[in-house]
Amino acid sequence: MSKGIRAVMVGGMVVVSVVGSAAIDAAQTSSASPTPMDSTADTQTLRARAAVFWAARVAGDYQTQWQLLEPRGRGRITAQEYGAEQGSIRYLAHQVEDATVNGFFGTVKVRILFQPILPSVPSRATPQVVVADDGWIRISGVWYRRLEEGAGGPSPVRQP
Repeated sequence: MSKGIRAVMVGGMVVVSVVGSAAIDAAQTSSASPTPMDSTADTQTLRARAAVFWAARVAGDYQTQWQLLEPRGRGRITAQEYGAEQGSIRYLAHQVEDATVNGFFGTVKVRILFQPILPSVPSRATPQVVVADDGWIRISGVWYRRLEEGAGGPSPVRQP
């Protein structure tokens, strides 16, 4: 092979290598930050969806709660099964306090007034208040409540 052809081939491979590397870097950069980190519209939409979910929980409307679950959750459990899991707590009131958006994920701080239902205790348990970090995920532009692995309740809870 002549030196001229070899030089053209080596030069072509360098160009392909540089262009391919730039394309990979661009793809990694765009996937690392797919959407703005937080916008007022996203936060307000997330707060509104969370308020609908918690109002349904207080009302005992398991169908609406189930419809607001992320699709993989609805694929794993029926609305009836979801409702059956909610029997040990009576939700009395809620207040959406804050929401943050980070790309496709959101966290809503919800103050919840609830009363445990204790079948072995004749009198009712005292109502309690917790602040929960409730996890949400945006899929195709719509916010859904995240399904926690092995639990139907809110994300980790802390006392106020």
